[in-house]
Amino acid sequence: MPVIPEDFTKFPHSFPLRENCDPTNPYQAFLWMLVAMPYQNGAQLVFPVDYLQFVSKRIWDCGARPVEEPTVKYQPPLNTDANWLTSPGSWVEADAPERDARRPVEKAVDNLVNQQQAELVRELWKRMTPEQRKMLAEDEQ
Repeated sequence: MPVIPEDFTKFPHSFPLRENCDPTNPYQAFLWMLVAMPYQNGAQLVFPVDYLQFVSKRIWDCGARPVEEPTVKYQPPLNTDANWLTSPGSWVEADAPERDARRPVEKAVDNLVNQQQAELVRELWKRMTPEQRKMLAEDEQ
């Protein structure tokens, strides 16, 4: 059975991103790069994060060090992506704009002026059944 090295610590975040990986820690330096590997068709992480930390350490031990700014960045999947539960996200050019994570309904409402938003609320309220109104009131509590 393999022995876990004394200097190993579990990754303290839920998902490895460049922003939360320590570039001076061999177990994290390359961890964020191992997300959404090519041709995995839906796997954000092919292996558990703990294992990928050892892959990062191996790359480090082979002499690699993060020295240049990346030319690509990872964009996590949005809940509006097709099959968002199994979407691996995507790697895009580093200067690509961030995607709008708002749901379509949020985008639509955000494009209305306050008066239109109020009119929409009144119209939707009129169309609701008493049961729907009751459920909505309970959700607000």
